[in-house]
Amino acid sequence: MPHELGRHEAPAQRPFDVVFSSPMPLPKPLILVLEDDAASAEALSMVLADWGAEVVHALNADKISGVVGSRLPEIRYIIADYNLGPGPDGVTLVQRLMQLNPHVRVLVLSGSFHGRALEAAVRIGLDVMQKPASPQAILAWLEQT
Repeated sequence: MPHELGRHEAPAQRPFDVVFSSPMPLPKPLILVLEDDAASAEALSMVLADWGAEVVHALNADKISGVVGSRLPEIRYIIADYNLGPGPDGVTLVQRLMQLNPHVRVLVLSGSFHGRALEAAVRIGLDVMQKPASPQAILAWLEQT
């Protein structure tokens, strides 16, 4: 005779009746922004954080190790201004970083589509957008697979 449940008995749990209280959050992608203009970097960082990324910012080559440290292998995206003032340009810095993290996706932002910036970026297969790039265009780039 089948057993009937009384009011105070809970039904036996079946193997697939597991209830999760909340899903595990996915880790935020880490994005390195290479930009020498503080206002531009802050605006871009806000857009990226709203998208769900963890953002680290470096003004130039001298600041990269201080903000990235041992996390270079974790960086999934680099968004780099081509012209970073005195010192190496954005493409040169990205080339160095890609030797240590070859799977990183890179977007180079440039105020000009003429000359060295475009040629250097295209030569090594980087994506390029003209400044000022819209937040929608940058987010669309991030969401490409």
